[in-house]
Amino acid sequence: MVATISIVISLTVLVAPGAEGEDAETLLLRVIESQERQQELTREYAFRETTVTRNLDSEGRVEGAKSEVALVTPGPDGEYRRLEGKDGRPLSSEEEAKEERRFQKYLKEQLQMSPEERDKKTREKLKRRVERYQERLREAIEVYDFEPLEDEVVQDVRLRVFRFSPKPGYEGHSRSTKILARMEGKVWIDPRRDQLARLRVRFVKSLKFLGGIFGRVSEGTEASAVGWFDGEGVWLLDEVAVSLDARLYFLKSYKQRIEIDYHDFQRYSVDTEERIQPLKPVKPSGSK
Repeated sequence: MVATISIVISLTVLVAPGAEGEDAETLLLRVIESQERQQELTREYAFRETTVTRNLDSEGRVEGAKSEVALVTPGPDGEYRRLEGKDGRPLSSEEEAKEERRFQKYLKEQLQMSPEERDKKTREKLKRRVERYQERLREAIEVYDFEPLEDEVVQDVRLRVFRFSPKPGYEGHSRSTKILARMEGKVWIDPRRDQLARLRVRFVKSLKFLGGIFGRVSEGTEASAVGWFDGEGVWLLDEVAVSLDARLYFLKSYKQRIEIDYHDFQRYSVDTEERIQPLKPVKPSGSK
């Protein structure tokens, strides 16, 4: 189940004049080639991540909700998430102490490595992330037919828009392509920066695990990812939303609406080994 959601979200994070006439496959190949540089650029930011999970009944009415706010900063192991609040409230003193102990343990582990070791670990993590992203895009080119739609302008940036759906008769040959073959949606591409700007996907066929014995993701489950342009050549995530209708084993059904908001973006620099110093916020108001 987690792998399925991961694939959905992972499809979301300068071309010569005339790119407006290029087809989706050509543009996606350019996106693939640009990913190492794009992923390096996104690592220049720290941000806050607010996740709201709403549990729904069979009629789609909200039965209950929970939320978390975390401060996310880059590190050699990827992003480090420090929980700051739950359900609209600051952490209790006990929860804050737990987060501080976890952070101090993480910091101690980082300081036990030399700068060269930390840099190597960062590069290895970045390489794996880039390769996973590139693999998903190559699979998308294999799985889908793309239909061009009218261009859209977002933040004064002209985006190419395509509707995609599985090629007739395509069933997939791997776990990830079989998942993709059950989806359709729309993608927005910035042809000048070789970057996905927005994505919307929907399951048009239910996905069953081992014939449904280990669970299923139902038809109608959908997800979207929206980015914003920082004005310096980088598209950053703004919002991810997932409407999930699923069952895990025979034990529990999930009918949820999950919304993740990314905000308070800041460039950062490491001025000492002990402290990350955020710089000025860069996300403009009204960017959504």
